[in-house]
Amino acid sequence: MIVWVIAGLLGMATGLRIGWALVNQQSVVSSAMIVALGSLALVAVLNWPPLTLLVDTALRWPNISVGLSQMALVVSAAGSCVMITSVASTRRPEVTRRLAIFQYVLAAVIAALTLALFMIGERQPEMAPAEYLSRNLGTPNTALDWLVPLLYVLLALTLVSWVGLRLSNSSRRGRALFLFTAGIALIVAASAFVLIRAVSTQAAAYLVGVGTAATLLLCAMAIVAAGALLPSVEDWIGARRELRLIEPLRREMESRHPDIGIGVRPRGPLVYRVAERLSLISDALYLEGAEARRNGGGHAEGEDPPAGMAPADQARAVAGWIGAGSARAVEAFPGRRWLRQPADCSDREWILEIARQYRALDRRASEGVSSSGETGGK
Repeated sequence: MIVWVIAGLLGMATGLRIGWALVNQQSVVSSAMIVALGSLALVAVLNWPPLTLLVDTALRWPNISVGLSQMALVVSAAGSCVMITSVASTRRPEVTRRLAIFQYVLAAVIAALTLALFMIGERQPEMAPAEYLSRNLGTPNTALDWLVPLLYVLLALTLVSWVGLRLSNSSRRGRALFLFTAGIALIVAASAFVLIRAVSTQAAAYLVGVGTAATLLLCAMAIVAAGALLPSVEDWIGARRELRLIEPLRREMESRHPDIGIGVRPRGPLVYRVAERLSLISDALYLEGAEARRNGGGHAEGEDPPAGMAPADQARAVAGWIGAGSARAVEAFPGRRWLRQPADCSDREWILEIARQYRALDRRASEGVSSSGETGGK
């Protein structure tokens, strides 16, 4: 059951990446994430005993699922390595793409060699993957089978861990990268345990159990899946919060300029809807300001906001003008210079701040009306 939960999380993360790649332009990084997460999900499902038996029976080769798991782990390491080196690269996109192709070709050669070594080895009776590892790791006939893929996985994922820690930061993407890197570090530890068990002497092999490596690998898969899903979850939660924040301002501006929203709504992630509504609000604010200037508002030009004025105070003045209503739009207009975002604010942050101040103003007005109604009733 745990294996299927982890495989489901990895499959969900892979599906989100595929959907993002379909909506946006395909890139080396998104392709690498799909390869890395999809291959890791394949490792998880291939180690579920009923599916292991089904694959081995269908391919008519006992324990072939173990060899396929080795190949999938190599491919996952390659995808992770391509992803992290592409993110950290400062070279031209053409050079980054060539380096990615080289890494994929190298991983394909190692994966093919791994499967060839597995298939030329001695055939054994069908057994569960955990039992197969316990019986064969540390014996002379399987040391080379595991040495080739695990050395590549250790080297590639050690590079991923090192670069990932350097790139981690407190931003949304940086937190996700740190979580992803922590999972990769656990895969490195699990691979090291298996490698020690494969090449060590029989006495030393008992110090490292297969169960320990399997537990580490399951934990690593769960953390990698969480790291891959974290940006999408945070984007969804943030987008829902921003939609609630801008809704009062959007309704007000749409009631004044109903034609501003005519057109095809974009499809895709929820953040697209937020961006579209912010754009509509920005256009409506421009039209409202232009109308106030045409109607001869005394403060149509106005003065610049005072130096050092906080963006929240400037946004509060704009929100007060909108809250005054269309009847007093000219009289309450602070001036077109007040509609420009401050130097330390992006256009998106500026519209969100106006929406935040307008929502607070609208809430205070609603509370005032409610209080007046209760007093009148008494």
